Amino acid sequence: MPDRRADVWIGLALLACAWAVRLLFASQLVFPPLDDPAFYVQTARNLAAGRGLVTDVLWTYQFPFAQVTHPSHEYWMPLATLLMAPSIRLLGDTQLAAQLPGTLCGALLVPLTYALGRRIAPADRRKALAAAGWVLFGALPIYQSASTDSTAPFALAAASALLCGAHAAVTGSRRWALAAGLVAGLAYLARSDGLLVPILLIGVLMARRRSWPLAGLLLAGFALPVVPWWLRNVAAFGVTQPVSPLIGAALQDYPQLFNWNDPPTLAALLDKGLAFAAALRAQALIHNLGVWAVMAFPFGLFGWLGCLDRRHAVLGLGLGYGVLLLLTTAVVFSIPTLAGLFYHSAGALVPWLAVGAVQVVAALGARRVSFGVAAAVLASALVVLQSAMALPGAMDDGRLNQVKFDRAAAWLGENARPAEPVIASQAHSLNYASGQPSLSLPAGQELASLRDLARVYGARFVVLTESFGRYPEEFDARVGQGIELRLDEPGLRIYELVGEP
Repeated sequence: MPDRRADVWIGLALLACAWAVRLLFASQLVFPPLDDPAFYVQTARNLAAGRGLVTDVLWTYQFPFAQVTHPSHEYWMPLATLLMAPSIRLLGDTQLAAQLPGTLCGALLVPLTYALGRRIAPADRRKALAAAGWVLFGALPIYQSASTDSTAPFALAAASALLCGAHAAVTGSRRWALAAGLVAGLAYLARSDGLLVPILLIGVLMARRRSWPLAGLLLAGFALPVVPWWLRNVAAFGVTQPVSPLIGAALQDYPQLFNWNDPPTLAALLDKGLAFAAALRAQALIHNLGVWAVMAFPFGLFGWLGCLDRRHAVLGLGLGYGVLLLLTTAVVFSIPTLAGLFYHSAGALVPWLAVGAVQVVAALGARRVSFGVAAAVLASALVVLQSAMALPGAMDDGRLNQVKFDRAAAWLGENARPAEPVIASQAHSLNYASGQPSLSLPAGQELASLRDLARVYGARFVVLTESFGRYPEEFDARVGQGIELRLDEPGLRIYELVGEP
């Protein structure tokens, strides 16, 4: 009992420290870093304001909508939005209010790491503390916690599901199987590739004797949060999954995701030849290995070795999830993973890599104490050094994005009509900053397709905050021929479609 009480107090202290660190960083991250964080904040704002789950952005055109404003989450999952909306409603429409749920989810990953470490080494609390400390100060766990996207909620839900599922598999507990299914359902509602978590857990349970009741309970738990979401989608879109996963599997490059009236198909991908498909998947696999190395640096480089210890099945389960995620995203969804799919889902693996790394360090220390101490000190120093080097740059990028999009919003406020749709290279970020309904730039298509898109939805202006696909080169070659450059500043160009050339 005293040990258990001590663990509870240590877990709470770790949570408090981790949340403080993440809140400190979040307070300096003043603008959503990418389009998907901006989407989650905007839809949470709409929900908090009583508008329901709607969005004023057409991000892809793979599901038809007659108007720009439409039911949201046809592409991304809802959990991050659902977590942020109450925070915004209670605390006000601020960036920090939107960041609070993510920072808490990211902070909770630290005591979860401690609990995993205590399960693996119950006789040595120092191992669990070391693993939790690495996650507490890791650059990527801190950054993802504050980014207002789905990464931190997914990492917490998926890691919790793996831990509960491992306990159910070892003990045969029906309550743990039900709990594993419930949090696996939350992981799926955070990110659609979270579906891999219950698939893996059911496979593990089925590999054990008398596992049918446990697998059934896990599925029942999974259905509790997921079925209501599917029913909502049927009511809003007519189907449970509006944008088919086959779209992601068929992509030949990232700009193709935003094609207007020309969706990617598997047949077109196969027409490119097996060599093209194989090279794409090899590139995605190399990319994922690089993300693996960076996301939990440096302990991710060797932590997987500690997860191979057959005495601890729970570590093997975590590693198995990481390998399954790495291979599935690279082989099936090559272009999405090159655009961040594996990166956004790999946070759930970090606690396992941290605990596995501690096991490796302990093995070194068992051979010679000085080796173990040196490895622990070096790993800790590199964790802190990476954060010290990487996080200030993220803060600077946030401030630059804020200036750039505020300038775009101010210009549109003076020149665009209220509620006039605007085409943008970062449509959700523009909508976040300006409130202007926005359309994604069909970056991989010729100007004729862009003009057709603009005609259908009544758009005149195109806001470019980055070079994307054919643009701005496609515009610059036709300035004065139905295209006018209205604003040209560092990192920001605004063009107007003034008529057919």
